Amino acid sequence: MNIWSFASGSDGNCYLVESEGTALLVESGRPYVQIRDFLEAAGIEPDCLSGILLTHAHGDHCRSARYLSETHRVPIYASRGTLGALWLQDVSLARPIESGKTYPVGQMDVKPFAVPHDCREPLGFRLEAGSGRAAIATDLGWVPHSVARQFRDLDLLILEANYDPHLLHTGTYPYFLKQRVAGTYGHLSNAAAAEAIAVCGERGPRAVWLAHLSEQNNSQKHALQTVSRILRRHGLSHVALKTTHHRRSNLRWTSNVARERQLPLFG
Repeated sequence: MNIWSFASGSDGNCYLVESEGTALLVESGRPYVQIRDFLEAAGIEPDCLSGILLTHAHGDHCRSARYLSETHRVPIYASRGTLGALWLQDVSLARPIESGKTYPVGQMDVKPFAVPHDCREPLGFRLEAGSGRAAIATDLGWVPHSVARQFRDLDLLILEANYDPHLLHTGTYPYFLKQRVAGTYGHLSNAAAAEAIAVCGERGPRAVWLAHLSEQNNSQKHALQTVSRILRRHGLSHVALKTTHHRRSNLRWTSNVARERQLPLFG
């Protein structure tokens, strides 16, 4: 299994998961031309995608989904709530999916799970293949036990670590937006992300990418220091941590070598 982070943040999110010839785009929140170039740099033609997975209908996650789907005849897998958004209604290759069920897509099993966020039927995804197991969960205000269970026995977890509480509360966001970010249907703090990993104990993920970091209310340093400190306290200092970037590809994980490595910038 190979996983690339193309972009992660409020300006757009996009990941690629490939295993044994099956390639899935998870989110499509960057401009189409950029996503096309990212895919080609990774050796994947857009026409060869087996599906586009969408967690929810906010623009930074689905901006280019319809155009990609219709241009390259790629199915969109998302909840009915997501597919009901105005800009996704009547997509010809829509494939409605439900939390708690398993959907075979090529050589991978897609297992969606419900997450708490301020939109209709948002999802996270657990992806399993013979070559590896991964999960992606960003844009969630807290981590219920039903979600934390999805983080067990993974090779790689891509998990939101959106904000540092001090930076958020002393920052320039208006009060209502601070309340939204820190609310139960908003985003995860660094500490909340760490505790969600720690609750898995010995069955926790082998590696974690901290994703969807706020540019105003967080930093790579804050995220890594906070999560590392909490994991050490729980005896989980062996978990490999990396942070995604906002608008460029920077991480690739390969199950064959069970490690992350930096990629060269794509153009």
